[in-house]
Amino acid sequence: MKYTHIIWDWNGTLLDDIGASLASVNDMLARRGEEPMDITRYKECIGTPIIRFYEQVFDLEKEDYPSILAEYNAGYMHHLGVCGLTEGAVEAIEIFAAAGIHQAIVSSSNNAQLCENAKKYGVYDRFEAVLGAADFKADSKIERARAYLESSGENCSVLVVGDLEHDAEMAAEIGADCVLLTSGHEHPERLRRSGAVVLDKISELIFFVQN
Repeated sequence: MKYTHIIWDWNGTLLDDIGASLASVNDMLARRGEEPMDITRYKECIGTPIIRFYEQVFDLEKEDYPSILAEYNAGYMHHLGVCGLTEGAVEAIEIFAAAGIHQAIVSSSNNAQLCENAKKYGVYDRFEAVLGAADFKADSKIERARAYLESSGENCSVLVVGDLEHDAEMAAEIGADCVLLTSGHEHPERLRRSGAVVLDKISELIFFVQN
């Protein structure tokens, strides 16, 4: 295999949770008497850090930002019960593990919540590291990715797999290749402008890595 390490994003990449995210945002809009957001608008607004999203959707001069984050997260966890792993995710993880590739999750999600959900969906033990954030602000994850690779103590050939432009930015910072999936949270046109390889399905990722 070309790669010694694969760094996976979680939300929208391994976990097909865009439905839970959109439902939570629309619940918040409904409570404020606002019209719901469709999936296209959601994907156009999403970004890292997540405050960029909320600035486009809510009036943060009138709203308390930490309260916004807490309200969203409560709704997200409520709706998450109907979500599952992205089609092909488990197969890909197991194929890459069988080939001897080291795998980790590096996410902007809160670390405790990330670990809980990775265990809930039965994949936590398949990774060398599961690295989330200390808070719910969904800021940059570059330093966590860099620290993970430095701890490996070997020359690495790395692939980052995600669904946001920030994943491509992270890959560039750590000297990795990058594949972005259109099935996640960000609009495909924005992904294509990132310079990363853009694929529609994880099944295509398997072929990409093997060849």
